[in-house]
Amino acid sequence: MRILLTVLLLLNYAFAKAETTPSYDKECIYVVAKSGLNMRDVAGPDGNVIMKLPYGTKLDWSPPGSRDVKTFVIDNGKKLEGYWVKVWKSVPYEDLKDNPGGYVFSAYLSYHLDDLPLLSLYLFNDFSYIDCNYESLYSATYQVNEDTYNYSAYIDCYPRYQEHVEPLTVINRMKSEYGDDATAFLKSKIKIEAVELEDVIHKKKISPYDIDESNKPDYIYNDGNENDGGWFKFNLPLKNGTVKTIEPWQGEFSYNHHYLGKIEALNLYVLYADFEGREYYGIDMETGEKKQIHLNIAPKSHYSVEFGHFYMVSGAQLEVKYLDKNLVLQNALSINFQSWEIDEELSSSFWISKNELILKVHPIDSAVTGTYYDDRKEEHSWQYLKLTIL
Repeated sequence: MRILLTVLLLLNYAFAKAETTPSYDKECIYVVAKSGLNMRDVAGPDGNVIMKLPYGTKLDWSPPGSRDVKTFVIDNGKKLEGYWVKVWKSVPYEDLKDNPGGYVFSAYLSYHLDDLPLLSLYLFNDFSYIDCNYESLYSATYQVNEDTYNYSAYIDCYPRYQEHVEPLTVINRMKSEYGDDATAFLKSKIKIEAVELEDVIHKKKISPYDIDESNKPDYIYNDGNENDGGWFKFNLPLKNGTVKTIEPWQGEFSYNHHYLGKIEALNLYVLYADFEGREYYGIDMETGEKKQIHLNIAPKSHYSVEFGHFYMVSGAQLEVKYLDKNLVLQNALSINFQSWEIDEELSSSFWISKNELILKVHPIDSAVTGTYYDDRKEEHSWQYLKLTIL
Protein backbone atom coordinates (compact mmCIF):
# COMPACT_ATOMS: atom_id res chain seq x y z
CA MET A 1 0.00 0.00 0.00
CA ARG A 2 2.82 2.38 0.92
CA ILE A 3 4.57 1.61 -2.39
CA LEU A 4 1.36 2.34 -4.33
CA LEU A 5 0.90 5.61 -2.44
CA THR A 6 4.49 6.59 -3.17
CA VAL A 7 4.04 5.86 -6.90
CA LEU A 8 0.84 7.91 -7.02
CA LEU A 9 2.51 10.80 -5.24
CA LEU A 10 5.45 10.71 -7.60
CA LEU A 11 3.13 10.65 -10.62
CA ASN A 12 1.15 13.59 -9.27
CA TYR A 13 4.37 15.40 -8.46
CA ALA A 14 5.77 14.79 -11.96
CA PHE A 15 2.53 16.07 -13.53
CA ALA A 16 2.63 19.21 -11.39
CA LYS A 17 6.24 19.79 -12.37
CA ALA A 18 5.44 19.40 -16.06
CA GLU A 19 2.42 21.69 -15.77
CA THR A 20 4.21 24.58 -14.08
CA THR A 21 7.62 24.15 -15.75
CA PRO A 22 9.64 25.07 -12.62
CA SER A 23 12.58 27.37 -13.16
CA TYR A 24 14.68 25.75 -10.42
CA ASP A 25 14.87 22.33 -8.80
CA LYS A 26 14.96 22.69 -5.01
CA GLU A 27 11.72 21.67 -3.32
CA CYS A 28 12.25 22.44 0.38
CA ILE A 29 11.86 25.96 1.69
CA TYR A 30 11.34 27.89 4.96
CA VAL A 31 8.86 30.46 6.21
CA VAL A 32 10.84 33.66 6.91
CA ALA A 33 7.96 35.94 7.92
CA LYS A 34 8.92 36.77 11.53
CA SER A 35 5.29 37.11 12.65
CA GLY A 36 4.22 33.94 10.82
CA LEU A 37 2.67 33.34 7.41
CA ASN A 38 -0.98 32.71 6.53
CA MET A 39 -1.64 29.62 4.40
CA ARG A 40 -4.84 30.03 2.35
CA ASP A 41 -7.19 27.60 0.61
CA VAL A 42 -6.84 29.31 -2.78
CA ALA A 43 -4.13 31.44 -4.36
CA GLY A 44 -4.56 35.13 -3.60
CA PRO A 45 -5.14 37.46 -0.67
CA ASP A 46 -8.89 36.74 -0.62
CA GLY A 47 -8.48 33.04 0.13
CA ASN A 48 -9.61 31.72 3.49
CA VAL A 49 -6.81 31.24 6.03
CA ILE A 50 -6.32 27.52 6.72
CA MET A 51 -3.55 27.97 9.30
CA LYS A 52 -0.77 30.31 10.32
CA LEU A 53 2.70 28.89 9.73
CA PRO A 54 5.31 30.01 12.31
CA TYR A 55 8.68 31.47 11.34
CA GLY A 56 11.07 28.62 10.52
CA THR A 57 8.41 26.15 9.32
CA LYS A 58 9.95 23.98 6.62
CA LEU A 59 7.69 23.34 3.65
CA ASP A 60 7.48 21.23 0.55
CA TRP A 61 6.44 23.48 -2.30
CA SER A 62 5.70 23.72 -5.99
CA PRO A 63 8.01 26.49 -7.24
CA PRO A 64 6.72 29.12 -9.68
CA GLY A 65 7.04 28.18 -13.33
CA SER A 66 7.21 30.03 -16.62
CA ARG A 67 3.41 30.38 -16.83
CA ASP A 68 3.00 31.82 -13.34
CA VAL A 69 2.40 35.55 -13.11
CA LYS A 70 4.41 37.69 -10.70
CA THR A 71 2.34 39.98 -8.48
CA PHE A 72 2.88 41.96 -5.29
CA VAL A 73 1.55 42.67 -1.82
CA ILE A 74 1.91 45.74 0.37
CA ASP A 75 3.30 44.92 3.82
CA ASN A 76 3.60 47.85 6.25
CA GLY A 77 3.86 50.23 3.32
CA LYS A 78 6.52 48.12 1.57
CA LYS A 79 5.92 46.55 -1.84
CA LEU A 80 6.93 42.88 -1.96
CA GLU A 81 6.93 41.05 -5.30
CA GLY A 82 6.45 37.32 -5.70
CA TYR A 83 4.08 34.49 -6.64
CA TRP A 84 1.22 32.65 -5.01
CA VAL A 85 2.56 29.09 -4.68
CA LYS A 86 1.25 25.74 -3.45
CA VAL A 87 2.89 24.43 -0.26
CA TRP A 88 2.59 21.42 2.04
CA LYS A 89 3.85 20.98 5.58
CA SER A 90 6.52 18.30 5.82
CA VAL A 91 4.76 15.30 7.34
CA PRO A 92 5.26 11.52 7.55
CA TYR A 93 3.28 9.27 5.21
CA GLU A 94 0.68 8.42 7.85
CA ASP A 95 -0.29 12.10 8.21
CA LEU A 96 -1.02 12.73 4.51
CA LYS A 97 -4.81 12.70 4.92
CA ASP A 98 -4.58 15.63 7.35
CA ASN A 99 -2.18 17.61 5.16
CA PRO A 100 -4.10 19.06 2.21
CA GLY A 101 -1.66 21.91 1.68
CA GLY A 102 -2.51 25.46 0.71
CA TYR A 103 -1.20 28.65 -0.86
CA VAL A 104 1.25 31.28 0.41
CA PHE A 105 3.02 34.28 -1.06
CA SER A 106 6.56 33.39 -2.11
CA ALA A 107 8.14 36.66 -0.92
CA TYR A 108 7.91 35.23 2.61
CA LEU A 109 9.81 32.03 1.73
CA SER A 110 13.54 31.36 1.58
CA TYR A 111 15.87 28.39 1.26
CA HIS A 112 17.69 29.48 4.44
CA LEU A 113 16.93 31.18 7.74
CA ASP A 114 18.88 34.21 8.89
CA ASP A 115 17.82 33.87 12.54
CA LEU A 116 16.98 30.96 14.79
CA PRO A 117 13.30 30.59 15.71
CA LEU A 118 13.14 31.25 19.45
CA LEU A 119 10.94 28.21 20.02
CA SER A 120 13.68 25.96 18.62
CA LEU A 121 16.52 26.92 20.99
CA TYR A 122 16.01 23.97 23.36
CA LEU A 123 15.17 21.36 20.73
CA PHE A 124 17.55 18.41 20.96
CA ASN A 125 18.30 15.09 19.31
CA ASP A 126 19.70 13.64 22.53
CA PHE A 127 21.36 14.58 25.80
CA SER A 128 22.89 12.88 28.83
CA TYR A 129 23.68 13.99 32.39
CA ILE A 130 26.50 11.91 33.91
CA ASP A 131 28.40 11.62 37.19
CA CYS A 132 32.16 11.67 37.84
CA ASN A 133 32.40 7.99 36.91
CA TYR A 134 30.78 8.68 33.53
CA GLU A 135 27.64 6.81 34.60
CA SER A 136 24.47 8.22 33.07
CA LEU A 137 22.07 9.71 35.62
CA TYR A 138 19.49 11.08 33.19
CA SER A 139 19.37 10.70 29.42
CA ALA A 140 16.93 11.39 26.61
CA THR A 141 17.21 10.20 23.01
CA TYR A 142 14.96 10.50 19.98
CA GLN A 143 14.93 7.39 17.81
CA VAL A 144 16.05 9.13 14.61
CA ASN A 145 17.12 6.98 11.67
CA GLU A 146 17.61 7.52 7.96
CA ASP A 147 13.98 6.76 7.10
CA THR A 148 12.40 9.00 9.72
CA TYR A 149 15.00 11.73 9.45
CA ASN A 150 14.05 12.33 5.81
CA TYR A 151 10.42 11.65 6.50
CA SER A 152 8.51 13.94 4.17
CA ALA A 153 6.01 12.06 2.04
CA TYR A 154 6.70 14.37 -0.88
CA ILE A 155 10.43 15.03 -0.98
CA ASP A 156 13.49 14.82 1.27
CA CYS A 157 12.40 17.53 3.74
CA TYR A 158 12.92 17.47 7.51
CA PRO A 159 11.49 20.22 9.78
CA ARG A 160 14.64 21.09 11.70
CA TYR A 161 13.10 23.85 13.80
CA GLN A 162 10.06 21.93 15.04
CA GLU A 163 9.42 19.21 17.61
CA HIS A 164 10.46 15.66 16.75
CA VAL A 165 7.74 13.21 15.77
CA GLU A 166 9.94 10.19 16.53
CA PRO A 167 9.69 8.26 19.82
CA LEU A 168 11.67 9.63 22.79
CA THR A 169 13.45 7.29 25.19
CA VAL A 170 14.11 8.70 28.68
CA ILE A 171 16.25 6.96 31.33
CA ASN A 172 15.90 8.57 34.78
CA ARG A 173 18.28 6.79 37.14
CA MET A 174 18.50 9.75 39.52
CA LYS A 175 14.73 9.70 40.10
CA SER A 176 14.48 13.30 38.98
CA GLU A 177 11.24 15.10 39.80
CA TYR A 178 10.88 15.86 36.06
CA GLY A 179 10.29 12.20 35.22
CA ASP A 180 9.99 11.71 31.46
CA ASP A 181 9.69 15.45 30.76
CA ALA A 182 13.17 15.69 29.26
CA THR A 183 12.81 19.31 28.12
CA ALA A 184 11.85 20.38 31.64
CA PHE A 185 14.90 18.58 33.02
CA LEU A 186 17.14 20.29 30.46
CA LYS A 187 15.68 23.71 31.31
CA SER A 188 16.41 23.06 35.00
CA LYS A 189 20.13 22.82 34.13
CA ILE A 190 20.60 25.53 31.52
CA LYS A 191 18.90 28.62 30.12
CA ILE A 192 19.33 29.70 26.48
CA GLU A 193 18.50 33.16 25.14
CA ALA A 194 19.13 35.02 21.89
CA VAL A 195 21.19 38.20 22.40
CA GLU A 196 22.77 40.95 20.31
CA LEU A 197 26.57 41.04 20.33
CA GLU A 198 26.70 44.80 20.96
CA ASP A 199 24.61 44.31 24.10
CA VAL A 200 27.00 41.80 25.68
CA ILE A 201 30.50 42.33 24.26
CA HIS A 202 31.33 45.01 26.84
CA LYS A 203 30.60 42.48 29.61
CA LYS A 204 33.32 40.10 28.43
CA LYS A 205 35.34 38.71 31.34
CA ILE A 206 39.03 37.84 31.28
CA SER A 207 39.70 34.39 32.68
CA PRO A 208 43.05 32.97 33.84
CA TYR A 209 42.08 29.95 31.74
CA ASP A 210 41.83 31.88 28.47
CA ILE A 211 43.98 30.41 25.69
CA ASP A 212 47.05 32.47 24.75
CA GLU A 213 47.30 32.05 20.98
CA SER A 214 50.53 34.06 20.57
CA ASN A 215 53.94 32.59 19.73
CA LYS A 216 52.65 29.74 17.63
CA PRO A 217 55.31 27.22 16.54
CA ASP A 218 56.28 26.88 12.89
CA TYR A 219 54.71 23.95 11.07
CA ILE A 220 57.33 21.87 9.29
CA TYR A 221 55.76 20.26 6.23
CA ASN A 222 56.86 16.79 5.19
CA ASP A 223 54.46 16.82 2.26
CA GLY A 224 52.48 19.67 0.73
CA ASN A 225 52.31 23.15 2.21
CA GLU A 226 50.09 25.47 4.22
CA ASN A 227 48.02 26.55 1.21
CA ASP A 228 47.54 23.16 -0.39
CA GLY A 229 47.44 21.08 2.78
CA GLY A 230 49.73 18.20 3.64
CA TRP A 231 51.45 16.53 6.58
CA PHE A 232 53.33 18.63 9.10
CA LYS A 233 55.04 18.45 12.48
CA PHE A 234 56.06 21.12 15.01
CA ASN A 235 58.18 21.50 18.13
CA LEU A 236 57.05 22.68 21.56
CA PRO A 237 59.71 24.01 23.94
CA LEU A 238 59.40 22.54 27.43
CA LYS A 239 60.33 24.19 30.73
CA ASN A 240 62.78 21.37 31.51
CA GLY A 241 64.94 22.54 28.60
CA THR A 242 63.93 19.84 26.11
CA VAL A 243 61.63 19.91 23.08
CA LYS A 244 58.43 17.93 22.45
CA THR A 245 57.93 17.12 18.75
CA ILE A 246 54.32 16.70 17.62
CA GLU A 247 54.04 14.65 14.43
CA PRO A 248 51.04 13.65 12.27
CA TRP A 249 49.44 10.26 12.57
CA GLN A 250 49.91 8.65 9.15
CA GLY A 251 48.57 5.20 9.83
CA GLU A 252 45.02 4.14 9.06
CA PHE A 253 42.68 7.17 9.13
CA SER A 254 45.57 9.66 9.01
CA TYR A 255 45.29 13.13 10.54
CA ASN A 256 47.36 16.13 11.63
CA HIS A 257 47.67 17.61 15.10
CA HIS A 258 47.14 21.38 15.35
CA TYR A 259 48.52 23.86 17.87
CA LEU A 260 45.91 26.17 19.38
CA GLY A 261 47.75 27.98 22.19
CA LYS A 262 48.70 27.63 25.84
CA ILE A 263 47.05 28.08 29.23
CA GLU A 264 49.68 29.15 31.77
CA ALA A 265 47.30 28.66 34.70
CA LEU A 266 47.07 24.97 33.79
CA ASN A 267 50.71 24.68 32.63
CA LEU A 268 49.45 23.16 29.39
CA TYR A 269 49.78 23.64 25.66
CA VAL A 270 46.42 23.17 23.92
CA LEU A 271 46.30 21.01 20.79
CA TYR A 272 43.62 19.30 18.79
CA ALA A 273 43.50 16.35 16.43
CA ASP A 274 41.45 16.97 13.31
CA PHE A 275 39.87 13.56 12.77
CA GLU A 276 36.10 13.24 12.31
CA GLY A 277 35.80 16.46 14.32
CA ARG A 278 38.09 18.28 16.69
CA GLU A 279 39.42 16.40 19.71
CA TYR A 280 41.25 18.68 22.16
CA TYR A 281 43.99 17.67 24.56
CA GLY A 282 46.81 19.22 26.57
CA ILE A 283 50.59 18.81 26.58
CA ASP A 284 52.27 19.41 29.95
CA MET A 285 54.67 22.35 29.47
CA GLU A 286 57.13 20.82 31.92
CA THR A 287 57.20 17.13 30.97
CA GLY A 288 55.64 16.93 27.50
CA GLU A 289 53.10 14.43 28.79
CA LYS A 290 49.71 14.26 27.02
CA LYS A 291 46.82 15.16 29.36
CA GLN A 292 43.07 15.56 29.35
CA ILE A 293 42.05 19.20 29.36
CA HIS A 294 39.00 21.26 30.29
CA LEU A 295 38.39 24.23 27.99
CA ASN A 296 36.31 27.40 28.33
CA ILE A 297 36.62 27.37 32.12
CA ALA A 298 34.56 30.14 33.66
CA PRO A 299 36.31 32.91 35.63
CA LYS A 300 35.85 32.67 39.42
CA SER A 301 33.83 29.46 39.21
CA HIS A 302 34.20 25.82 38.32
CA TYR A 303 32.23 25.33 35.14
CA SER A 304 33.62 24.61 31.71
CA VAL A 305 31.73 24.51 28.43
CA GLU A 306 33.13 22.61 25.48
CA PHE A 307 31.80 22.15 21.98
CA GLY A 308 32.90 20.75 18.66
CA HIS A 309 31.90 19.38 15.29
CA PHE A 310 31.77 15.67 14.70
CA TYR A 311 31.79 13.77 11.43
CA MET A 312 28.28 13.06 10.09
CA VAL A 313 26.61 14.50 13.20
CA SER A 314 24.46 17.56 12.64
CA GLY A 315 23.50 20.05 15.32
CA ALA A 316 25.43 21.68 18.15
CA GLN A 317 27.40 19.23 20.28
CA LEU A 318 27.86 21.01 23.59
CA GLU A 319 29.10 19.77 26.98
CA VAL A 320 28.73 21.58 30.30
CA LYS A 321 31.23 20.28 32.87
CA TYR A 322 30.80 20.77 36.61
CA LEU A 323 34.24 20.84 38.28
CA ASP A 324 35.43 20.92 41.87
CA LYS A 325 37.93 23.48 43.24
CA ASN A 326 40.78 21.37 41.84
CA LEU A 327 39.10 21.31 38.40
CA VAL A 328 38.28 17.62 38.71
CA LEU A 329 35.12 16.54 36.89
CA GLN A 330 32.09 15.99 39.12
CA ASN A 331 29.21 15.93 36.61
CA ALA A 332 28.68 16.70 32.93
CA LEU A 333 25.73 17.54 30.72
CA SER A 334 26.28 16.59 27.06
CA ILE A 335 23.71 17.81 24.52
CA ASN A 336 23.24 17.42 20.79
CA PHE A 337 20.98 20.34 19.83
CA GLN A 338 18.76 19.88 16.81
CA SER A 339 18.37 23.36 15.32
CA TRP A 340 21.71 25.18 15.52
CA GLU A 341 25.46 24.79 15.31
CA ILE A 342 28.32 26.56 17.11
CA ASP A 343 31.32 28.27 15.54
CA GLU A 344 34.16 25.79 16.00
CA GLU A 345 36.63 28.56 16.88
CA LEU A 346 36.80 28.55 20.69
CA SER A 347 37.84 32.21 20.75
CA SER A 348 34.45 33.26 19.34
CA SER A 349 32.73 32.36 22.62
CA PHE A 350 33.29 34.31 25.85
CA TRP A 351 32.13 34.48 29.46
CA ILE A 352 30.24 37.51 30.77
CA SER A 353 29.84 36.21 34.33
CA LYS A 354 30.78 33.18 36.38
CA ASN A 355 27.92 31.16 34.86
CA GLU A 356 26.97 32.96 31.60
CA LEU A 357 28.71 32.16 28.32
CA ILE A 358 28.09 33.81 24.96
CA LEU A 359 28.11 31.43 21.98
CA LYS A 360 28.44 32.34 18.30
CA VAL A 361 25.98 30.14 16.39
CA HIS A 362 24.08 29.79 13.14
CA PRO A 363 20.82 28.10 12.07
CA ILE A 364 21.47 24.50 11.15
CA ASP A 365 19.89 24.62 7.69
CA SER A 366 22.89 26.46 6.27
CA ALA A 367 25.21 23.58 7.19
CA VAL A 368 23.23 20.50 6.16
CA THR A 369 21.86 19.09 2.96
CA GLY A 370 18.12 19.54 3.18
CA THR A 371 17.06 18.06 -0.17
CA TYR A 372 18.41 15.64 -2.71
CA TYR A 373 20.39 18.65 -3.91
CA ASP A 374 23.17 20.24 -1.89
CA ASP A 375 21.59 23.49 -0.69
CA ARG A 376 24.16 24.49 1.93
CA LYS A 377 25.15 28.14 2.12
CA GLU A 378 28.70 29.28 1.48
CA GLU A 379 28.41 31.81 4.32
CA HIS A 380 26.58 31.31 7.60
CA SER A 381 24.16 33.79 9.15
CA TRP A 382 25.82 34.18 12.53
CA GLN A 383 24.03 35.23 15.70
CA TYR A 384 24.68 34.98 19.45
CA LEU A 385 23.12 32.98 22.26
CA LYS A 386 23.59 33.41 25.98
CA LEU A 387 24.00 30.11 27.79
CA THR A 388 23.32 30.35 31.53
CA ILE A 389 24.26 27.44 33.79
CA LEU A 390 21.62 27.16 36.51
